[in-house]
Amino acid sequence: MTDAPAGTAQDRAYETRRAQPSTVPIRSLVAVQLYVVAAYLAAAVIPYLWAPRPYPPAWTWIVPGWLLGVPGFFLTLLGPVPGILLAVIGVGVLVAARRGCPAGMYRWCVATTVLAAAYGLFACTPLAGTIAAFVAD
Repeated sequence: MTDAPAGTAQDRAYETRRAQPSTVPIRSLVAVQLYVVAAYLAAAVIPYLWAPRPYPPAWTWIVPGWLLGVPGFFLTLLGPVPGILLAVIGVGVLVAARRGCPAGMYRWCVATTVLAAAYGLFACTPLAGTIAAFVAD
């Protein structure tokens, strides 16, 4: 009796690909975490730090303002909830996809989860409350 594998090399490659989980949900989570952190920085932190100076011309910030500023305004008013929620979801995904996820995607998920957690923790500080009051004004 021989231990020859059944099927052709193409069949084995198909079965290997089929056995690996999809990385689409992980990629989507990474994209959402990066967007939330970028929107918060663009809508709250940068204008707060820029406030003592005159603002640049409107044509230079109108598109980033709509893409990042409007959602970032609402994220700022929500406080730490989005950051902590995304960090908890990220930890859950990291635990679930520990073995089946490619190494590069796993590192991206770790990095964005850390960023989301840092945003959530920063949003709990008094400085973040001052920034939220500045943005709401």
